[in-house]
Amino acid sequence: MKKYVLPLALFCLLAYHSQAQKWTPGIKGGLNIADISGFNGDNRLSGHIGLFLHGRINHQWSIQPEIMYSGQGQRYLLVPTGTTTLALNYVQIPFMFQFHPVKQFYMEFGPQIGFLLSANAKNDDKRSEVDQYFRKVDAAIALGMGIQVTKMLGFYARYNAGIADISKDNNPITYRDNYNRVGEIGIAIKLK
Repeated sequence: MKKYVLPLALFCLLAYHSQAQKWTPGIKGGLNIADISGFNGDNRLSGHIGLFLHGRINHQWSIQPEIMYSGQGQRYLLVPTGTTTLALNYVQIPFMFQFHPVKQFYMEFGPQIGFLLSANAKNDDKRSEVDQYFRKVDAAIALGMGIQVTKMLGFYARYNAGIADISKDNNPITYRDNYNRVGEIGIAIKLK
């Protein structure tokens, strides 16, 4: 966990000392298409919602720290219980660097740290808590792009590639390293 906290703290320090002239708060949310590497199964459709603070550094670069609730996980078939949905719910803290080659369009990249809120396995018959099988902290690299349609309204797409194994050694569900992989599409609204 410590190896992920230090880089995130350095990025936040950079934001604090950046030359951003104007900070704009906003809300964002949308659809998640998630899976876990090492699982054979289908994507889990879920959502994400949260807050961001957008800071312009110059006409081409900006930074955007965020705090998000994110539903992640996987759907898979277990014999004899049937299709099971593994629901992993996180608070994610991405710190995005945005490059604006033109005024309305941007490409973004940055680190993300996540904190597991809950882990449940659900099928037709029952719901089981499986928190004990998953690590409480996740880390990812996020890449994306977006378009600002008006001064307040924008749309975005992002891919979060996990870089930290989320399964504990005692996890009976998995047999190898597992990493979150999440595609996001959504809408962002600047509040100022």
